[in-house]
Amino acid sequence: MKTMIKKAGYFLALLSLTACESFDFEQEMGQKIICIISDNDLVYTGMHDLNETESTGYISINCGGSLRIDRDVDVTLEYAPEVLQNYNKIKYDIDQSKYAKELPSKYYSIAQMGVTLKASSPDTYNVMPIQVKPEGLSPDSIYLIPMRIKSVSAYSVNPDKSQVLYQVQMKNLYARTDESTIYNAAGKLQKEGESQRDAAASQTFHPLTKNSFRIFAGIKGYEKNEEVIKKNGIIVTVNENNSLTMKPYNADFIEVASIDEEQPDYYGNYELSDVYGGKKRQRFNFKYKYRFKGESKWEIVDIRSLRSVTLDLINE
Repeated sequence: MKTMIKKAGYFLALLSLTACESFDFEQEMGQKIICIISDNDLVYTGMHDLNETESTGYISINCGGSLRIDRDVDVTLEYAPEVLQNYNKIKYDIDQSKYAKELPSKYYSIAQMGVTLKASSPDTYNVMPIQVKPEGLSPDSIYLIPMRIKSVSAYSVNPDKSQVLYQVQMKNLYARTDESTIYNAAGKLQKEGESQRDAAASQTFHPLTKNSFRIFAGIKGYEKNEEVIKKNGIIVTVNENNSLTMKPYNADFIEVASIDEEQPDYYGNYELSDVYGGKKRQRFNFKYKYRFKGESKWEIVDIRSLRSVTLDLINE
């Protein structure tokens, strides 16, 4: 955690040179301006590992200006749902299906809504911790905590950087939500009563819990569409012995079963190996069959899905 804060500090120190002062180039050089660090959409992202029941993210508050602060500054934040409403309207207009959601309170806690910037500190910023419990969140939704500066005990506030949307991203060993997690899939497919055929495609994994993720049946490409997800989604669980089990993401739309009659709970296995350049190769050997509700014939799947990845991408 200390390493995370230190890395964030170096990054924030660079950002603070512009983030708090760019809104008014005519201001006095020595003027001290309080702001919240975020991107141009007011979003600040935290990655939360599903291997931990609870993990800590941070909101960073900075004081810009050419001179150091000469007194302690108390900065108080408050919840601001209208910040999220404005974000959705600007970003997605009337397409409410794409709207970001406010993170439900059961998934996070904030011990103190604010920070104190210390005059004695060598840093120009301080961070406000947010405790997040990511398990149970959907990988298909954008979750934000909307906040803004309520008051400061000294100096002025940058009006363009007085609000923030803390975005919760999540990951496990196999996938993450801040970018598409793509595996290269290749193998065989066979419809019952028909000839076996070769298959290859890019396969998208989405994290669900510390040891499970979601894929689409067969080699179907991912679509961010609720009906498509319900119809095609399959939950894969990696067991302690690296064997795989599967179940439907929504049992009203799809059935999944093992193709090994002697091991009805066996759906393949997971392998992790070393490759060139300090990378690891993750490989899933999927062996299962599926059919959509209302269909009589099974589609038999015997596919390997793999990717090469650096450990820092997994463990960062």
